[in-house]
Amino acid sequence: MIILIPDPLLQLIDFLHEPKLEVRAIALHHLTGFTHQSSEYQALILSKRKTVIPDLKALCREDPITAHDALKSLINLSGDPRTLPDLDDDKFIKHICLLITIPKSILADVACMLLSNMTKHEPICVKLIDAKVTPLEGLSDSTRLMDQLVEAFHKGVGKNYNPQAEFHFLASVFANASSIRHGRVYFVEKASHDNLAPVTKVQIFSEDKSVIRRGGAISTMKNCCFETRKHDEILDAEGTNMLPFILLPLCGNEEYDMDEFEKFPEEIQLLGDDKTREADPFLRLMLCESILLLTTTRNGRDYLREKQVYRVIQRLHASENDDKVSDKCQDIVDMLMRDEGDEKIVEVNEHPDQAPVVEDDEDDDLAIEEIA
Repeated sequence: MIILIPDPLLQLIDFLHEPKLEVRAIALHHLTGFTHQSSEYQALILSKRKTVIPDLKALCREDPITAHDALKSLINLSGDPRTLPDLDDDKFIKHICLLITIPKSILADVACMLLSNMTKHEPICVKLIDAKVTPLEGLSDSTRLMDQLVEAFHKGVGKNYNPQAEFHFLASVFANASSIRHGRVYFVEKASHDNLAPVTKVQIFSEDKSVIRRGGAISTMKNCCFETRKHDEILDAEGTNMLPFILLPLCGNEEYDMDEFEKFPEEIQLLGDDKTREADPFLRLMLCESILLLTTTRNGRDYLREKQVYRVIQRLHASENDDKVSDKCQDIVDMLMRDEGDEKIVEVNEHPDQAPVVEDDEDDDLAIEEIA
């Protein structure tokens, strides 16, 4: 590979806004390799971002090969938060989402990756949550853009909606969007078009084989648990019914006494001998933090006790080798086994990427993506 010196690189940047598409496409193809974080020239490209980003955004609307190079470049550059305000554009956000939702789009997965990075920027999350679009036949009759993304994620597993896409990175989009209250409210309130809370179509992937998909689903669930006013609905077995999808990844193949077993949520009562726990300690920690958040309301604590959740947590604690997860298990058991007459202060942090703080009254938010 020929290593360009800065002057020719600047010429490539200038070629990105040439009138002829062929010239722009060739320049983009050569420039893309230098947008990666490992490139010594990325800083130079970022210094020209006020012209480079608009040029790349325009090229995302061209033929699929050119658009793929433009999307790939934007994914790499959007790892730098300074670029995100330049991507905060209603029309561009909707175009990226259209690349995701239209059937047979060969650009859907790279567009998901870019949107994952873009939603690290809160104003983009707000625009995405509020955006209205035309219903898309075969996907959703909703006019909310987020509803269409959730349907693509839900229906698209196993390439069932688009044979060219898996939509895993939409899980990261949902995790980012639910990190703000506006997003959490969207996920836990029933949608008008189907009377289902959108989070119900995300939480079912908490044990998916893809760590991106299940990690984003788990993060979204945890964020939703910050909505203490919605804990009753979140736990309602006839409603959102989130608890089984929090507990399932934490369950192994242990045997329980019948009187305990019968009180578990139905979904975790008949697990096979080959059942294994979530392998990633960071995801186990988020799941435990979700349960701890649910203990911040009295009804939540009572329901978790009724469902014998502390028994699952005790078994997890006995096999856990990660200190942070073990400590969180102890916090959960303390909250569930204590006498309700013993007052404790439970602080729910305003930032979903931090766990709640639980204190005795005596003395005691998925990674920026790049394409190589």
